[in-house]
Amino acid sequence: MKNSSVSIAKSRLKSLLVSDRVNCTPDTFDKIQSELYKTISKYIEIIPEEFDVQVTRSHIYIKLTGEDL
Repeated sequence: MKNSSVSIAKSRLKSLLVSDRVNCTPDTFDKIQSELYKTISKYIEIIPEEFDVQVTRSHIYIKLTGEDL
């Protein structure tokens, strides 16, 4: 149960940091991430735990678990 709480806290912190970086609300960032996942999953078989979105001021990186950027 503790790992689950830690994972949730990390996810929330990441959303806050990213949303601050790109000047949008955490909810907006979550919606962007969800829409990207839905679109990509139409063409590639993935699960949410393997999907990660990283945003900088000039780039959006989509990473699948096990891939190196």
